[in-house]
Amino acid sequence: MQPKLEKIFQNVSSSIAVKRELVPFMDYPWHYHPEFEIIFVEKSYGIRLMGNHIGNFSDGDLMFISPNLPHVWKNDQAFYQDNKEMFVDVYVIQFREDALGEGFFDLPEFVTIKKLFLLGQQGILFRGEEQHKLAELIKSVYNSSGIDRLILFLKTLETISITPNYELLSAVGYANSVTSTDTERINKVISYLMENYAQEIKLDEIADLVNLNQSSFCRYFKNKTHKTCSQFLNEIRIAHACKLLVISNMTISEICYEIGYNNISHFNRQFKLTTGLTAKAYARKYMVNT
Repeated sequence: MQPKLEKIFQNVSSSIAVKRELVPFMDYPWHYHPEFEIIFVEKSYGIRLMGNHIGNFSDGDLMFISPNLPHVWKNDQAFYQDNKEMFVDVYVIQFREDALGEGFFDLPEFVTIKKLFLLGQQGILFRGEEQHKLAELIKSVYNSSGIDRLILFLKTLETISITPNYELLSAVGYANSVTSTDTERINKVISYLMENYAQEIKLDEIADLVNLNQSSFCRYFKNKTHKTCSQFLNEIRIAHACKLLVISNMTISEICYEIGYNNISHFNRQFKLTTGLTAKAYARKYMVNT
């Protein structure tokens, strides 16, 4: 899962790249690109990595990302099992800051959009009543062309920039922190943890993957992810636990063992440390909100 510099191929008849992806599953590697990106997930669910953020995504998620912030969406295993009822439907708009001319977004009319560009360095997840309006605007950009598409694109950016209900995901300063010389090792580890989080994972085995001793590996991992390896693993596990709490009938104890913990007390501590709530309170809050 080596993070790749994604090449965005521009349509010669448009200043922005707009696409709708209807595919069986998301197969992007951990990647980054010099374009801004607006993503609306019409249908899909799984785990999202965004800078140093780890969390779930699901139908209706809408995000804005500024350039060079490493990210990836990985579907749940059910999407990779040739199940015809499982598929991905995602709308994407990608553009460079100079797409409409050098300094275009420096005009005073775009002051809120410039703020959006800054906040997007952490990855922005939009929530609340405005989410549906934003989704319809993104679809209208996709379904239009020519000058109509350009006008709708600017209207979409403006509406996103003044939407008050949002969450910043990654830590400050994570964009532009990845280089091609140090990514291969860390991505072997990320891939291994995401695929084997439910099993017992030993530190020496992970260090061996990247040909480092344990102490060197721990320093390296913390430097590149801003987390210890155990923190990273716990956050992957808790993200899965959150999903199971709201979509399954499993008990908290069953979820604890399903995601790789062998001690319910340790699971409860990690869950509250990560989410700020107990597992019971998290489940109650979700039920109330729905």
